[in-house]
Amino acid sequence: MQKVLVGVGLLGGVLVAVLMLRQSPEQTLADSLKQMQAERKAVAPESPPPKTVSDLPVASEQGPWPVAVIEDPVFEFGRMPVMGRNSHRFIVENRGEAELELKAGNTTCKCTKFGFGETAETALDRVKVAPGEKAVLLINWKAGDAPDRAFRHGGDVHTNDPKNPLLKVAVEGAIEMPFDVMPQFTWDFGSIYDKAATFKGGIASRLHEKFTIKNVESPSGKVRVDVIPMSIEELGTDSFVGGYTLQAEVAQDIPSGLFSEELLLWTSVSEDPVRITVKARKFGAIRLQPLPGTQLNPETLTLMMGSFRASEGKEFQLLVIVDEKDMQEPFAITKTEADPSFISAAIAPLGEPSGTVHRYRLTLKIPPGRPTTQRTANNPGFIRLQTNHTSGDSISLGVMMYSN
Repeated sequence: MQKVLVGVGLLGGVLVAVLMLRQSPEQTLADSLKQMQAERKAVAPESPPPKTVSDLPVASEQGPWPVAVIEDPVFEFGRMPVMGRNSHRFIVENRGEAELELKAGNTTCKCTKFGFGETAETALDRVKVAPGEKAVLLINWKAGDAPDRAFRHGGDVHTNDPKNPLLKVAVEGAIEMPFDVMPQFTWDFGSIYDKAATFKGGIASRLHEKFTIKNVESPSGKVRVDVIPMSIEELGTDSFVGGYTLQAEVAQDIPSGLFSEELLLWTSVSEDPVRITVKARKFGAIRLQPLPGTQLNPETLTLMMGSFRASEGKEFQLLVIVDEKDMQEPFAITKTEADPSFISAAIAPLGEPSGTVHRYRLTLKIPPGRPTTQRTANNPGFIRLQTNHTSGDSISLGVMMYSN
């Protein structure tokens, strides 16, 4: 017995000596034991992750089996307007000998939703169909805000049919604007001198065959439009089903300067009007020319003020040429309207008159210390100067600027 105890003691001493040799001077025996336990745990095999349970229909291993059939899985809806909504009923039939389980899967975009039932409010995510029976798969979709003549969206239907575990359905067609205005955006009548200016445009639709133009409204009363139905040949050039040629005329007596307004076309198929921007330039008794250092777009009569520091302000000068025939008093500005409102205007004679023609220096000033302001092509400013000229002519300019 004593020999056994001595042997155990010697073995324990050897173990302690081995551990002491492995550890650094700072380590204790307890630290070494903890390290051994950590190493043993590191090499232990990890537990496998838990298995996920699928909620998709599963085909039985032995028959009988269902047979899922959709006769027309792709529905061609033709044309519909932008932002319009539509729906379609697909019929899913069970031609097999066992109960068919159906589950609606993912759709190709958020604009498309579907479920099983006759209405969107009562549609279900999954149903069971007895042999020989049918189910309605209702799909609802919404068009975007831009034309799309290759629209195609749909989704998946999961089944327990071993030969057709995944069915795909889709709707396809063209998304169109209710009306196309030709040309788009702006009708520019050009320059007007001593007679009215004319312009030929049009409005047509790929959706509405028998729409009518109930009224054309010109806010100023200076634009007249004759509405003429398009011929079959004109409609066929771009697959239109209905449309009108619009013969427009801007009156000669519009105010001098840049004329711009929005025509409103009221149709029989919409509560909102179709809007067309009309522009023209009138050269009458008052004419403008830029002086050195000033940029003026002669086509749009837009003053290009450029970029400058708001703390410093800026001045711009224009030459104003006025025919003062039949005037009894000196030419003058009687009223100023501007956007930004802090633009000021002052006029002073320049040189000697030539007969009835007088010249003036028009100074447009933005005082220093005004708020930073941006006026761009999408958000232009303006200057409107009423005068005492016997013709009633005024000065009207667009403004583009960036003060920082």
